[in-house]
This record gives sequence, C-alpha cells and structure tokens, in this order.
Amino acid sequence: MEQNSNNNSRILISALLLILIGIGQIFAGNKPVLKFPENGKFKIVQFTDVHLKIENKGKCDSAIEAMKMVLKAEKPDFVILTGDIVTCENVNVKEGWRTVTKPMIDAGIPWAVVFGNHDHERGFTNKELMDYIETLPLNLSSQGPKNIHGAGNYVLPVKGSKSNKIAALLYCFDSNAYPDEKDNKELGGYDWIKFDQIAWYRSESKKFTEKNDNKPYPALAFFHIPLPEYNVIRSKKTTVGDIGEDVCCPNINSGLFNAFYESKDVMGVFCGHDHSNNYIGTFNKIALAYGCKTGYDAYGKFPKGGRIIVLYEGERKFDTWIYDTKETKKYPVTYPDAFIEK
Repeated sequence: MEQNSNNNSRILISALLLILIGIGQIFAGNKPVLKFPENGKFKIVQFTDVHLKIENKGKCDSAIEAMKMVLKAEKPDFVILTGDIVTCENVNVKEGWRTVTKPMIDAGIPWAVVFGNHDHERGFTNKELMDYIETLPLNLSSQGPKNIHGAGNYVLPVKGSKSNKIAALLYCFDSNAYPDEKDNKELGGYDWIKFDQIAWYRSESKKFTEKNDNKPYPALAFFHIPLPEYNVIRSKKTTVGDIGEDVCCPNINSGLFNAFYESKDVMGVFCGHDHSNNYIGTFNKIALAYGCKTGYDAYGKFPKGGRIIVLYEGERKFDTWIYDTKETKKYPVTYPDAFIEK
C-alpha cells in the first residue's frame, strides 16, 4: 500500500512538472509588444560593438557595467544591439550572449540584435546564433525571411499609447560581412546589403504604408556596417559629433539609401562598425548616425556608452544624444530641426 502511495506521488509530481514546463514554454513564447508610453515618447538605447570576451574578465565587466549604467539612467523602452556584440572564444559564445543580454533581461527591457561582421567568426553562423538568441527572454529579434541574404532581417512595429494601432516602425537588417569574391580587391573590404534584402524592405514598407491610408509610418533603420552615403555628411556644417576615422563602408552602393528615400518612411539610420565615429548628420532629409562604441575589448579612443533615441508619437521627429561614461548627455540634437541649414 505504501509503495502504491509513493508511486502515485511520483506520478502526481511528474504531471505537475510537465504542466509547469508547458506553462513556462507558453509564456516564453509570448514576445513583448513595443508600445509608446502615455507621454508619447518611445525611448531606445543603441549599444554597438561590445566585442564581449568573457575570458577577458576586466574588460568584460567594464562593458557590462557601462551598459547597466546607461540602462539605469535612461530607463529605455527598448534596446537594440547593432553588431559585433560577442567575440568570445568558440566554447564561450553562448555564455557570452547570456552575459551581454543579462542587463536588459534583469531590467525587464525588450531587446533585439542585428549582426556585425565579427559575430559569426567564433564557430557559429549568424543563423545558428539567431536560433539561440531567439530562445532568450525579452528578445524581439528573428531570423526573418529564409529566401534572402542574411540572418535577422525583420521589422518591429511600435504600437500607439492609446490603441493597438501601429505608430512607428523599426527596420532591422543583417549588413553581412565580407565580399564573396576574395580575390577582387576593387570590391573593398566589406560586404553590402543585397538587392533581395532591399526588395524585402521595399515590399514591407509598401504594405505598411498601404495599411496606413498610403501615409508612410515614421520609421528608423538599424544595421552594423555604414552606407557609402555616410561619407557625404562628414563635411556638412549641421553634422554633430566626433569624427575620428574614415567611413569603413562597402565600395559597392547597392541602393538601400535610395530605397529609403523613395519609400519615405525611414527618418534615421543607425549603425556601428567604426569605433571612433559617433556623429550624426542628414543627407536628403534622412539622418545618418553612428552609435557609441560600448565595448572595451577592441580599438576606439572615445568613452564607452550608448546612443539614446526618443521617438515622438504621431510625428516625424526624434531626439538623440550620446550617453557615455564621462558625460551623461553629449551631442543632443532634435531631428529634423537641428539639421536645417540656415
């Protein structure tokens, strides 16, 4: 009798565990919804080029502390990581991703990632990395369409403060890494966003615009490697921030900027890659901006931190500034007002 009772207890415990696991899986699958808060200002923190190596404990800890400092001070609604995030030794890559995303998870802040040219170099393809990243709490990244180049081409809607209607869009792209033709030096050192990715963006933009009575939504775009058009704004009087190195962009201009210009939704483009650039300027009324290098385990002469972006609900307008470990609000500007040439 006692044996039967013990068996029944084990069966009951096993059943309860299965139920709890099932509930956990259901909740894990419910991704957070991005939404403007009641004040109508949606705040984004961009971290870029963390180059996290957990085996280099001092530099790793410094990067994580910098991220925590920015998150505590700014209390964003969303965080975007724009490439070259984890560069651990092969055996530590997944632990590195758990480490670098923990500040957002602990703070309860939704986050997403686009890949840089170094993320795939530690034993995992970008697709394999994204498969793992999609299992982490509060992540909004996704593989995106399987029939186009890259892993992580996706768009995130931001809902309005008083309804579930879309109020803004965040386009995320995999800017790839290096040209396939290694022997052709004229192609330059870095890859470009491909025609099929641009066609995907045009299609998504068109669908969203048509749903909004043919009025383009206010939108931002995020990826790692800057566009060739970043060279144009370096000498403009209205450009704001530090210019510390050349624009390390593709030699091939595949036309993404032109697609943004023609589709009329993207107000600003935010990238990383060039650790000693953190400037922002406009070309044909589209803002082109660098983030602020966040990591300590790669080159870069400026203080570490993040770029803050604040969208205004119902307006084609945003504020942005650099928050670093030396100054809490550096190079603040408002788009578009700050970039109107007088």
